[in-house]
This record gives sequence, structure tokens and C-alpha cells, in this order.
Amino acid sequence: MENLTVNTPVRLYGTPAEAVEQAALWRPGDPFPLLAGPALDRFRRVVGEEMPSVEVTRRAGSVVSTGGPLSRAAGRLLAVATERPHRHVDASGLAAVAGGGLVAVVGLASDLAEARDWPAAGNPRTGVLTGRTPASLLCLVYRTLVPEAGARDGAFVVSNPFHQDELEADAVELAEMDRLFTERNQLVVYHLHGRECSAGMPDAVICGRSDDGVPPSGPLPEGYRIPSCLRGGGCYRGDLAEDQRIRAMDLNAVLVFSQSCSTVAVGASAFPPEVSLGSGFLEGTATAVIGGLGSHMAEPGLEREVRDGMASGLPLGDIVARLNSGEGGHRGGMATFGLLGDPGLVLKAPAEGVTPPPVTPHGTEGTEEALETLGHLNDTVLPRCERLPWLELEGAEEEFLGLRRRIRELAYRADAPDLPAQAALLAEAVAEAQHGLIRQAAAAAQREGADFLGDSSPLFEQEAREEIPCAGCGLPRAFRIRLRHRVDRSLVVHTEQCRRCGDLHWSTAESPGTAPYIRGPVDFSADRRSATVLTREIVNPGPRTVRGAAGFAFQTRDEPVLPSWTSEPVEIPAGGVYRFRIPLDLPAYPSVRPDPHTGQVMALLDGVCLLSPAVMGLA
Repeated sequence: MENLTVNTPVRLYGTPAEAVEQAALWRPGDPFPLLAGPALDRFRRVVGEEMPSVEVTRRAGSVVSTGGPLSRAAGRLLAVATERPHRHVDASGLAAVAGGGLVAVVGLASDLAEARDWPAAGNPRTGVLTGRTPASLLCLVYRTLVPEAGARDGAFVVSNPFHQDELEADAVELAEMDRLFTERNQLVVYHLHGRECSAGMPDAVICGRSDDGVPPSGPLPEGYRIPSCLRGGGCYRGDLAEDQRIRAMDLNAVLVFSQSCSTVAVGASAFPPEVSLGSGFLEGTATAVIGGLGSHMAEPGLEREVRDGMASGLPLGDIVARLNSGEGGHRGGMATFGLLGDPGLVLKAPAEGVTPPPVTPHGTEGTEEALETLGHLNDTVLPRCERLPWLELEGAEEEFLGLRRRIRELAYRADAPDLPAQAALLAEAVAEAQHGLIRQAAAAAQREGADFLGDSSPLFEQEAREEIPCAGCGLPRAFRIRLRHRVDRSLVVHTEQCRRCGDLHWSTAESPGTAPYIRGPVDFSADRRSATVLTREIVNPGPRTVRGAAGFAFQTRDEPVLPSWTSEPVEIPAGGVYRFRIPLDLPAYPSVRPDPHTGQVMALLDGVCLLSPAVMGLA
């Protein structure tokens, strides 16, 4: 055995057996036992010859090791230095002990392969510390105890040029990645497509292998998908030269956040452990890797949530659990993250290089509200509007189709900082489209009168009928009817009729109890010699603001004998009432007869179409 340097806090041992023997006796303050190897050489290059001391730092959770004596020794070292309990179990028993809390699982890659599944399958707060060799596993445990030694307080983002975040990325091609070979950034983010053995760029591939690419001389392992490089056929990226193959272990980082398929593949590996990309990062200077398990749909900007957790002082296991929770609408059900590293480790957030932490979980203030607005427009308002041609409210089909396209375009840009403003503009456009239909309906009612069902009347069948008091005359001689369209079964119409007063109210609301409605007496009196104001209240008993328009028209067949049609935009908060005032300058129309004149108050709010007659008794 030998000291690495004079008075160094670490000591090198010649064989794994010697390191295991010393690890069983190690106490805080003793030189930390290590084995010589490429992993330690790479770490020395970023921290310098004076290796950092291991200081006891209590961490939450527990440590579990599996495999042979070296894995047990590595687990004990981690547990003692972080004041956590330690257990050693067979690989087949990992699922039972990793069932709750922050559990650090320690073992050689060959030992963990015996688990036959991801050790954290039942507990997203579990992390796995692994190495391909005894030297690399001990070095990883050492790095985990001095996690930020030699690190630059910054971040670096590598992205494919066709990802949404490519304009903000630090590198989209090999020539822009030089810093990663020489500097150890606090956080390195990879938004790259890939598979278990690699992540691809247009002009390079990040390779999980830690050797020089020469195929192994012994028999190939059974039960795995064997890549062409292990069969002597070279890298599967035949378009690249050997100097365009980047070994993951040569890219420095404290924490790697990789959004590519199967970055984390331990226990459930489809490829041999010798080529795993996540394990390749751990063969370098990375202290931990957060990456996709299995098929992964990358979500640009999700590193903000990682950074936000770091800034909040969360241990890595809790950050990964948050990523896997589905909160904030992330991941779309197609991604699960795993942690290679100590789940109890708390890292500080980088000071630069990644967009500052978000105010809300999804990354931009107001984003969740904007997505909820888009969902309401897409699922509720536009479907209602698209059913209106059955009621002969036509002329806006193309406009509504265009609005649907805009919703999709915005939804695909869910991480854009201007999403809240764009969603608000789209909501205004939908409200204005409804106003256009009300203007059209009011003008038509003036010419022809208002027949709510129009020629579609034979296509409706009665589903329910009940006797009610009349809202106009107050006597129990009215009835409420629910009709459903025979072809478009989603179109429901509710109407109230009185044997004396006639039409009282029409509505396309699916649930009348929470939908807007028009309130006011059917009959009102007026004098030809005086101006008056017809007022109707539009009530919104529902739980959210509704937007659209209201209008009014007398049927005059375009003869100027009564005031012309009118309309105005309407917005009513949840539980609110809108007073729709229609000025009637009757002295300006001296030729109007002293007779009952029927007008129609109409509204279209969040796709719910309303109609309520108003009969003016003119003296």
C-alpha cells in the first residue's frame, strides 16, 4: 500500500482484499481507502494532487449493500461517513429493503445485475451507487463524500439542434463541448435521443463504454442485447469516425441530468452493464446521475425543476421522487426517472448556466393556469361552439378550426415564457368568435325572428318533461323540457314553456344548474313618447369565469320601425351577474304601432347558447 501524497487524507491499496480489510476498520479521520485506477486518475485531474478530506456529514435514510466483500465494504464506508445504518443483503432481497425512505444501494455492477430489476422499482427515493470495478466503486463512494470538490459553480446544457431548447443550449455539436473535458460543472444537462449504451448528437455519440472500444476477448454475456461494438462491428453509428465517439466517463460533472432513453439501467439492463451510459458517467467524475428509466420522452426545461429542488436544499432522492410524481403536468405518462447516486446527498444549485429557478413547478409563472385555460377551451368551449351549426348558427366553422390549431401550437410550446400571455390572447379570440356569432344571430333575428331549433327541430327527441311555475306569470302552468339531438348525441337543449306566456327560456347547457342563464320578466311595459331601458340579468352560477357576448333584437324585417339590433362582449366571474342594458329610444320611431312587440335576448358564453324572449307592451 502507499500514500497518494505526503499527509494525504486518502491511501491507496494494492489489492481489493487489502482495501476491504482497511474499510472494515475505517473511522472518520482515518485516510480513506482507495484503489488505483482510471476513475481516480480522472478525479485527481479536476481536484489537483491535494485530495480533499472526508468529513462526517449526517444524511437522512439508510445504506444497503449487496454482493461480495468489496460491495459490503463500500456500503460500510458510506454509512459510517454519513452516520446512517447499514445492512448487507443478497441481490434477490433488495426489493424488500428498499421499500421506503431514502435508501442508498451500493454494489458492483455485476452484483446488481443479479437483482433482475431496478432496485428502486418500489421506492422512487432510492438511489444506486455502482461501479464496474472495485476501484471505480470505491472512488464513487469517495466522490460522494466530497461531492463538489474541484467543481465549477456553473451549469452546462447539451441539446440536439431540433429540440425546443436548442437556442439556449451551451452545445449542440461536438466542437462546443470542450469545457466538459476540462471543467467539472455543478450540473450538466443532456437533452439527447439515445439508448442504453449511448446518447446521440448529429456529429458525435456519447458512449457508455469505459474501454477503448476493442471488443472483449471472452464469450459474450447471454440474455442481453449485444451492440455491434461488442461483436467487433464497431459503433452502431457507422456515420461517425472513432474520434467522434465520446466516452461518457471523459465528460466532467458533479450531477448529470440526462433526458435520453434508458440512461439509468441497473438490474433491468437490456444491454450488458459494460456499456450502460449512466454507469459510464459514474466511471468519470460524476457524483450522481438522474436519468430516464426505459423509454423516455424528453421534456425541455425540466432541469429547472431539478435546479429548484437543489436550491430548496432537497436531497437527490426527493428531487427524483418529485420528478416521478407527475405533479405539474410533467412527463405525460411516458417517462420515469432513476437515480444513480446517494439519495441522501444534498447539492447546491449552480449559480449560472441554466435558466433561473421557476416560480411555479412547471417553470414559468402562470404556466399551469395557462395550460388549464387551453384545456378548458379545447375540451369544453370549442366543442360546444362546434355544435352550434345544428341550431343554424353558422359561419364560424373555419374560425373555430383555426382556434383549435392555435391551441395545439401553444400546447407544444408549454415551456415558452410567453405561454400565459399567448393563452390569454387565445381566450380573447375565442370570446370574440362567439361575439361574432351573436352579432350574426341578432341581425338574423331582426330580419326573420328567432327560431332556436330552426330546421333542426325534427332531429331532437324529448328526454324529460316536468311541470314548473312560470317565471313570467307566476302560475303553475309551465313546463321544462330536455331535448337531445338524434345525430349529435352530445347536443342537449333545455327549454321552458308556458301555456300562457309561450317561450320562457332556451339553453344548450349540459348541466343547467352550473351554466349561465338569463333572468328577468318576459313582459315589460313601455311608452312611445319616452325613452326606456330594457334590462336583463345574465347569471353565472358556475365555478369559473365565462366569456362571450350578449345581443338583442326586435323582429322588424329590417324596417326601421323599432330600435335596431345590438350586441356587446360579456365576461362574468364565477357566481357573478351581468346586467345587460338595452337602450330603447322609442320617440325616434313614431311610426311604431301600440302593440305587443317581441324581442329576443340572446347570449353565447363559453359555448352555451341562451335565448329568452322579451315582450314589450307598447302604449
